[in-house]
Amino acid sequence: MLGAFGHLDLVAACCGRLIVSIRFKLTLLVMAVLAPTLIASLLAIGYVYQDQRVRVAQSMRETTRALALAVDREIAQRNAIIRTLGSVPSLSLDDLQRFYMTARDVADSWENSIILSDTQGQQLLNTRMPYGAELPHTPFLASPLDDPAAEFDVTDLYMAPIGRQYSFSVRRPIYIDGKLRYFLSMGSFASQINDVLVDQNLPKGWLGTVVDGSGRVVARNISPDAFVGKSTTGPISEVLGVSQEGFQETVSLDGVALLSFYARAPVSGWSVIIGLPVSEVRQGAVRAMTVVGVVALLLIGVATLLAFWVGRRITRPLRMLDATAQAMGRGEAVQAASTGMSEIDRTAAVLAQASERIQNASAEMSARVAAAVEQVERSQKAMQQTQKLEALGRLTGGIAHDFNNLLQTLTIGLQLADMASTDPRAKKAIDACNKSVVRGTKLTRQLMAFGRHKVEETRQVDLRQLIVDMGDLLDGALPSRIGLTLELPEQPWPVFLDPLQCELAVLNLVFNARDAMPRGGKVNISLVARTLGEGEIGGLAAGAYADLCIADNGEGMSEEVMSKAFEPFFTTKSVGEGTGLGLAQVYGFANQANGTVLLHSAPGAGTRVRVLLPLSRMEGSVVAAPASAPLRNASATRVLLVDDDPLVREVVAPALREVGFTVEVVGNADEALQRYRERRGGEGKPRFDIVFSDIIMPGKLDGIGLALALREQEPSLPIVLATGYTERAPADYGFTVLSKPYDVETLVAALWAELGKDLD
Repeated sequence: MLGAFGHLDLVAACCGRLIVSIRFKLTLLVMAVLAPTLIASLLAIGYVYQDQRVRVAQSMRETTRALALAVDREIAQRNAIIRTLGSVPSLSLDDLQRFYMTARDVADSWENSIILSDTQGQQLLNTRMPYGAELPHTPFLASPLDDPAAEFDVTDLYMAPIGRQYSFSVRRPIYIDGKLRYFLSMGSFASQINDVLVDQNLPKGWLGTVVDGSGRVVARNISPDAFVGKSTTGPISEVLGVSQEGFQETVSLDGVALLSFYARAPVSGWSVIIGLPVSEVRQGAVRAMTVVGVVALLLIGVATLLAFWVGRRITRPLRMLDATAQAMGRGEAVQAASTGMSEIDRTAAVLAQASERIQNASAEMSARVAAAVEQVERSQKAMQQTQKLEALGRLTGGIAHDFNNLLQTLTIGLQLADMASTDPRAKKAIDACNKSVVRGTKLTRQLMAFGRHKVEETRQVDLRQLIVDMGDLLDGALPSRIGLTLELPEQPWPVFLDPLQCELAVLNLVFNARDAMPRGGKVNISLVARTLGEGEIGGLAAGAYADLCIADNGEGMSEEVMSKAFEPFFTTKSVGEGTGLGLAQVYGFANQANGTVLLHSAPGAGTRVRVLLPLSRMEGSVVAAPASAPLRNASATRVLLVDDDPLVREVVAPALREVGFTVEVVGNADEALQRYRERRGGEGKPRFDIVFSDIIMPGKLDGIGLALALREQEPSLPIVLATGYTERAPADYGFTVLSKPYDVETLVAALWAELGKDLD
């Protein structure tokens, strides 16, 4: 910034060294001092405006995604209801009157209805009408599902012929004896989705809209009655059909220009749009610029008047005043000096006040910049943590898959070697190798638990033995300052669950206990039996339960924290130190096992988490070699073995041939499908009796895709799958699945069991 004399010399040169009045010089001086302040203020406003816009956009994105998940939860609740109703015996027995009574008890309000339609769309019963009443014909409730592989879908918005309100339905096809007999739907008024939208408590001025798959408005937080049922228009209607989420400048149905973020709900296919008026986004910046402009004009006006007023009387104190202005121009804090002339002193005081405002503005701007930088750093750390977790999950999954293939080769190879060897020393070495394979199998299970990979192995487990086997893992998870005690009675504790998910749940609870005791403490794991009466604990049936308790003497939780502890992504830890998924996983695991989780805690009194799991009758091995003669002659049974790992093929095929099966081997799903079609086409070679395939394979199809393709061509074909790791859930498709590594006895038992189903 030029000093006061620099400005005067510049003006004098430009004017041809004309004599300029002191009042004009003072005016130029005031302009030179205030102009940088005004520019800096405008730049600060612009920066804050951009920062605010980014924060608003992030908030809109998170709110829209959360609302999309809330909409899907509503849809999932309705799907759960009709899925349960679809399995009641009265429906499969065509006892529609009894089914109507059951359905009416479920849909006990006018807002929801259970509708049963035939395959032509004629309603057979509707809980909004008495049984036997004449019902409308609704073909859209019986149209084929958009995705044939889906178990349910959601209709677009329609006017309910009985309820006379805009409604939507969640519907499922009902198959009886393998044939499509009915369509079961749960119809709901659109106003219920509007209640979900209202419960989000969107900030004032934000416009929230939920639209169906065709772009019609299902819910709206502002004037819903005027716009529900109308179709979206403009650019937003074009991008909803081709994009999952994004920002779009739009105009609402009532003509308001909006900055909108949209996101499609993955389950329902509906879209959620959150819009913020563009005028509101710009309002803060415009207001700040207006205030700064008015203040600047006032300051310039006041300073100019003062300059002209005191110009006549300024003489020797002018140098002092110039020096003060120059210091102010350099950004230094100045004080009003007494010159003995009241007019000059007042001008100096004005300059001192302006200097203070500059200093305050600079300090405020620095604070805002520091806050913005801190926010960006937190966001980057959170993103890096998410990317690390995702990368770690993929890495552990890939390692588990490859390692399980190696263990598979070793398992069956060692069995073949054991059968072929009579040397005691060789058998002792083989036994040691088998123990190493068992330890390797346990290691892969723990690795997959750390990476949160789900393995479908729901079976009967001795809960006490499972916890005992985790002893080394739990000791390694706790630092030396925290002690671990186990109070486990000696008798077996049979429960029906996924052991991997159970291990992960116990690990999550132990990790939480560890984090609650930064200065050390004790963790106690106990197991007791508990008998519950009917309705004693909501949602649990009466009977015997295993009460697994993980307790610590750490910091404890407040009532507010406990009320949110099981919500996904809720955490009290700092950014980058926790995902908030631990207790959510524990709760989900307990529910899947038909149990529940009870939380007891208080600040300073530690925490006790009790996992209640229903006890089951202790049974024998789930998969065992058949004790009697096989259901078929093994030499007459033709097996198509599909695996991309040559090492696995080289040991599994000889093992099956050793048992007596006739085996053909292929290396990928595409080749297997072609080989099956050739045999089925009747080209002189016998057809395959059963297919045994790996899941993870290169090519267009994986093992599940191959199994589905084969089932389309021959629904009764026995199929057994094997996997060391997969992100898909094979059990959801109804296939028998072996987890690698498996031994020969388990494999043969699974093949005979699947062939036995074919003979039933």
